[in-house]
Amino acid sequence: MTHAFETLSNASVLVYENGAPLLATDPWLFGTCYFGSWALDHPLSEDQIEAIHQAPYLWISHGHPDHLHHDSLASFPRGRKMLLPDHYSSEIADSLREAGFDVTILRYREWFQLSPTVRVMCIDNMNQDGVLIIQAGDSLIVDLNDSPLCGEGRFIRDLVKAHKKENTYLLALCAIDADMFNFVDERGQSLAGPPDERKRGMIWRTARIAEDLGVGSFCVSSSQHIYVRADSVWANPYRVTWGDIQAHWHRPNIRIVEPFVTVDLATNAVTANHAAQTSDTSQISDVTGEDDWQARLSLEEWAKVEAFMAKFELVRRYIDFVAFTVGGETRRIDLNPAKGVLPERRRGIEFFVPRASLMETVTWGYFDDLLIGNFMKTRLINTQLYPRFTPLVAKIGGNAKVFTRAEYRHFLGRYMRRNPIGTVLTLFDIEFNQVWLPWIRDTAERLGVKKPLKYVYRKFLGDPVISPVEP
Repeated sequence: MTHAFETLSNASVLVYENGAPLLATDPWLFGTCYFGSWALDHPLSEDQIEAIHQAPYLWISHGHPDHLHHDSLASFPRGRKMLLPDHYSSEIADSLREAGFDVTILRYREWFQLSPTVRVMCIDNMNQDGVLIIQAGDSLIVDLNDSPLCGEGRFIRDLVKAHKKENTYLLALCAIDADMFNFVDERGQSLAGPPDERKRGMIWRTARIAEDLGVGSFCVSSSQHIYVRADSVWANPYRVTWGDIQAHWHRPNIRIVEPFVTVDLATNAVTANHAAQTSDTSQISDVTGEDDWQARLSLEEWAKVEAFMAKFELVRRYIDFVAFTVGGETRRIDLNPAKGVLPERRRGIEFFVPRASLMETVTWGYFDDLLIGNFMKTRLINTQLYPRFTPLVAKIGGNAKVFTRAEYRHFLGRYMRRNPIGTVLTLFDIEFNQVWLPWIRDTAERLGVKKPLKYVYRKFLGDPVISPVEP
């Protein structure tokens, strides 16, 4: 038996057995997503698309449209075997069954045999992502795609340790742009900062994860897209490229493998399928998808937006109001009464967003699609998106369909029963990295000790350090 895998498009991976396609993951084959904001880095060849269509098994990690790409899935014959994580909500499974697919839910940490020599294991998590572990012969592939580890690091490390290091691979997102970073100040000026300022930190973080899991190779995957809307092309310089990874990767004991390759698992040889590593910029458009930024909402549409935001009970403890500016008209939706709080102390978020995309979001319920597209602008007032807005509205609300405190207790209980230590560590990690660490940074900045503290922290993490006066 011979085995190989190929990395294609944005997050698609194709696993071969004896030269024949066996499993395809997250098939985005053509077209755009996020309201026309993202396109594939470059078009797939007809042979590549045909090979994916021949795979008897498909696996979808989660509901983001660059992974669950409906137009691509419509090109597959009905009855194709579809493998899914055991997500909290059955919405994805139900919709795919209705579309005629043969859906199998992969139970948490349980092996599922695809052939005599290939089996897979899925680890779904509270972020509503899914990790796929692929064992092909003597090799192990850990496909994190977009997912954080969510307390599963130790379990995955043990799986990796059972294999020779040179036969283990990590496929994961390495990007700073695959989430909302189109932040503006009160004057509408961008707060994104210089592109290279944040790239190296993300690359170092990805390298730490690879080393912590003990894998022999890191394969660039899950972030091979290009911005093509006229109002989102500004984000292209923020994409982490293969050149960036080569420049900043600092764990020499882990081999880095460029995107768009075929890996022979018998020899670990790599064949580059897009050696030029150039993006197809001819896809860039001078239009803004289906959106007209001048279009305004009707009174009925404003009522739907207010009703949509009112569902998210969990954010009310942390966000006092949400404002939307559409076609030059701004409306504020109060989530909490003022209760004597000074207006300048109120916590809120203002979104500058076009009508069509906003109303499609309200109709289908997936706010993350607006955030990730990065054509919408966001202004933060005395608050942050993480961890009190995006996870509660986009992940837990939009994907898990959890809106109330009672529903959240039930949601949290599910993951506590599965992996109590991992879940507690995940909740602690969220608080430390998204609440305490920013506070420490801001405090250190005010006290004038940020640079030496950054030096000590980087050294503790094992990241490259030069001197306490490094920028």
